[in-house]
Amino acid sequence: LDDTDAAIARQTLLQVASLPDRIDTSAPKADMSAPRWNFEIPFATPQGTAMAQFEVSRDGGGVETEANKRIWRARFSLDVEPAGPVHALVSFSGDATSVRLWAERPATSAQLRAGAAELSQALAKAELNPGEIVIRDGAPPLPQPAPAGHFLDRAL
Repeated sequence: LDDTDAAIARQTLLQVASLPDRIDTSAPKADMSAPRWNFEIPFATPQGTAMAQFEVSRDGGGVETEANKRIWRARFSLDVEPAGPVHALVSFSGDATSVRLWAERPATSAQLRAGAAELSQALAKAELNPGEIVIRDGAPPLPQPAPAGHFLDRAL
């Protein structure tokens, strides 16, 4: 029951973090039409339950932006043994789907590079036009620090 209460509390915090930033008249206006969602998905592994933290967002939400110029992004991270921490950024822009992966262990990044062709085929099979697939060693670049007075999302 305590674990369930903690999971519900995490989801509540993630949903609050998904709300648009507060309006600050002294700063440039944030794009209130650009949606952003944060959530977690549990995965059953041989070592127990692992949580994948997701963020889905869209750029170019303004009225003047054409629909095919908008970029949807899904970010997620998962830390499962023996692979270790793996981070992903999947971007969908126009008709191309690009994938960037970061593996913090060199052996894992080598395995991911070996499977890049299979990933490209899987994207095509899912009727997504494969774009650039990049696999890097290490952790992804750190995001910009949150402006003072705004919610800080530490889920990803």
